[in-house]
Amino acid sequence: MRKGWLWVSVIGLVVLFVVLFVVLYLLGNSDQSALERIMNIAVIFLALSAMLVVLLMGAILGVIVWFALRIKDGAVPVFEQVTETLTRVRGSVEFLSEEAAKPVISFSSRVAGVRALVKTVTAKPKKKKS
Repeated sequence: MRKGWLWVSVIGLVVLFVVLFVVLYLLGNSDQSALERIMNIAVIFLALSAMLVVLLMGAILGVIVWFALRIKDGAVPVFEQVTETLTRVRGSVEFLSEEAAKPVISFSSRVAGVRALVKTVTAKPKKKKS
């Protein structure tokens, strides 16, 4: 259904340009050559297309500004929530890493103490060199 409207729009636009071209050609002076008339019509079309481009660029700029303002209003609270969440996650990770590391450190220190005790008890006395 949309393709039908697209083709109607394109055909309508082409017909409009052809009619405008013919009307402008017929409005030209009789003392002008056909090439001069066509050149004047081309200048008119260039001016019209430049105005259309300026209008479209203004509309696009307006949409971009509107979209940026909409994103700003919606994004700032989201960024604040993300920052709060990351702060909570950081605190949780630090707490869990400390709590998980305490038993490992405690066990490692006890094993090191037992090794040192066993090494001290089973060590052979060193002979003095004379």
